[in-house]
Amino acid sequence: MSENKDLKCVFKGEAFEAEIVKGRLESEGIPAMIMNNSMSAILSTYTITSGNVSVLVNAENEDKAKEILANENA
Repeated sequence: MSENKDLKCVFKGEAFEAEIVKGRLESEGIPAMIMNNSMSAILSTYTITSGNVSVLVNAENEDKAKEILANENA
């Protein structure tokens, strides 16, 4: 993920769901990261948390990411 780009939230929910969403986006070539909103810290795979977790993508990938996730839920 580029440090100079604006990040956009494409998902909010539980940590385990965010990991699945992140993996799905990355499988489509969209770099993604997970952020724990309550602590404002980037999560590692080993961090235990619940709720209030976001998946972020670069602004230029926001529309494509939302389309992918919308198709998953259709």
